[in-house]
Amino acid sequence: MRNAATVLACAGVGLAMAAPFVLGSHALLAGLRAVSPTLFLILAISAIVSAAAKAGKQHLMQAALGLRLRFARTFAMTVVTDSAFLVSPLGAAGYGVNMALLERSGASWAAAATIVGTDQALDLAFFTVAIPISLILALGPLAQVFPKLSVPLACVALALAALLAAGLWLSRRPIARALTRMGRRTPWLRSRWARVSHFAHTVKQQLALLKAGPPQRFIALLVMTTLQWLPRYGALWFILYDRGYHLPFGFVLAAQAVILHLALWTGVPAGGGSGDLGLAAAFAAWVPSAVLGTTLVLWRFATLYCPLLLGALGLAALALQRRRQP
Repeated sequence: MRNAATVLACAGVGLAMAAPFVLGSHALLAGLRAVSPTLFLILAISAIVSAAAKAGKQHLMQAALGLRLRFARTFAMTVVTDSAFLVSPLGAAGYGVNMALLERSGASWAAAATIVGTDQALDLAFFTVAIPISLILALGPLAQVFPKLSVPLACVALALAALLAAGLWLSRRPIARALTRMGRRTPWLRSRWARVSHFAHTVKQQLALLKAGPPQRFIALLVMTTLQWLPRYGALWFILYDRGYHLPFGFVLAAQAVILHLALWTGVPAGGGSGDLGLAAAFAAWVPSAVLGTTLVLWRFATLYCPLLLGALGLAALALQRRRQP
């Protein structure tokens, strides 16, 4: 099973690395030779800033729940977790790796689940706000490519989607009560319900500890979440800007958010190149394919190669630290 997962991870990352060459290998290699080393340095720094912001977010939550770790250890755990997200189908291994590393560092199962769950909730909050705003900003560029696109109709569709999301949020308690009743009535769940309820109650207590903190901590968590995702989703915009293609930032962010999340559901690690080809298709109306190939390699350098390298270094650091422990 472990060998199969390793092969799948290597295949997914390999396909992601090879996908830009479909757009033209000769032009791509020539474009890479013309890239300034400064651009590579900036992209590497953006990957480090993104990882450090996520580590800062996790560090704040760890401290709030009484888990006192050095920031260096939290950073190493964060980059290892990010690598697990990148090389596993649907990113599923990331959650387990994060929880296992937290438990190994002294966190209870409930505290680890709270940190991982709150981390994901903050990410979801960021995209819930950022994607609609980005889509609204993307209507202008889309209208240039699709002249029949009705901007008022698109705005109505976005408004309906926002109302649907708001309705689901307001109905969360009745939905939770309905699921609870169903769980108690289902025979194969009834025997496990007490255990699940106890775990949920413990997690709720841990969440209460996070909520009881000062407002400054909550604001800091939101700022760290923003700093985590803006460099990662802004790297492609910056690369295009450096290449001379000044597309709206919101449009680039929205295209990545939609296409990469669809690529995630292919189940292939790193999207298996589907995200790269999807982005190439999305920007084909503005950017020549020869430029897109180089752009995607640079984008993968910031969002795949650097995070994987950081993950390998983080894993080595954790292993070395564990070996030094008595």
